[in-house]
Amino acid sequence: MDNHRPDIKGIITLTNVQGFLGIARGITLCLILASLILLISQWDSVPNYDPLLAALIIGITFKAIWPNAQWHSSGAKFSGKTILEFSVMILGASIFLPNVIRAGSGLVALIIFGVAGGMLVAFIVGHKILKLSPKLAILIGTSNSICGNSAAAVMAPIIGASSSELAAVIAVSGLLGAGQILLLPMLAPLFGLNNYEYGIVAGMSVYAVAQVYAASATVSATSASVATFVKLARVVLLAPLVLVIQIILSIQKTQALNEVKTFKEISIRQYLPWFVLGFILLAILRSIGFITEDQGGQIRNFSRYSFIVAMVAIGMAVDIRDVVKIGPKVVLVICSILLFMITTSVLASKILHSASVING
Repeated sequence: MDNHRPDIKGIITLTNVQGFLGIARGITLCLILASLILLISQWDSVPNYDPLLAALIIGITFKAIWPNAQWHSSGAKFSGKTILEFSVMILGASIFLPNVIRAGSGLVALIIFGVAGGMLVAFIVGHKILKLSPKLAILIGTSNSICGNSAAAVMAPIIGASSSELAAVIAVSGLLGAGQILLLPMLAPLFGLNNYEYGIVAGMSVYAVAQVYAASATVSATSASVATFVKLARVVLLAPLVLVIQIILSIQKTQALNEVKTFKEISIRQYLPWFVLGFILLAILRSIGFITEDQGGQIRNFSRYSFIVAMVAIGMAVDIRDVVKIGPKVVLVICSILLFMITTSVLASKILHSASVING
């Protein structure tokens, strides 16, 4: 009997334990950093503080200071993928689809046109003209057509965008978003916009919900109410946009492989990964009232924290040189989208206001 034969079962068990501990260390690090970031966000003395952007910067800084550290890498990868996908899924519980219907046909048409047009501008300017990758162009369009960093974080795992691409979009959008708060109110007197009209312009053009309120509340309470509603209606369109993008990408993949499938061979999982299916299901449950507004709000608050955890992890995989390299082109694409959004909403707000006066 060979007493020197290695204990295979023991080795496998040890490997599993080590793997689990490696993942646990990385997740714990991301959880601690995310908790600190969220705690800072509760301080009123920190102006224009974006937790997602802060999480990304901290993750990138960690990578820059300890570029060769590996003790956390498996847990960071898990957080940057699985926790991110889970965050996308539960965000659906806060999507209330009837809000768009209540906005009125004219305003709904403007919002849909603005989102679709913003995506098209991002693809043409970003991919066709500036030669950015299609994934990066889609990320830029999603971020600035829907709801800022959260929308970019939702879209990234669906299209398979890299950490550097997501980091560039979030970083540049955050900086330009802060500038919008200061500069956008100047459009009201420049174009002769009343409070209602300016609310539409702010709601359509500013990229994140918090910035929308900040950029409109300085003009009037009416502007803030209209702008916030328009912005939330844009947020609701995230669900159908995710569905459309996922189906397009899946069809393109099938065509690239020269596959011809019968109806029976096509699985819904081919077009919709688990977290997108969950997102849509939760959005439906929220819209029919199975999930209440309070419950949806609580789930959304939790998703903000889990998004921060994932964003810290994504930052840890980013090489800052890649972000700097593509940064100027991202700025040009975002400015193109803003120009389209502002021009469209200024013209449309005049028409919508005139129509409301006539009908009134």
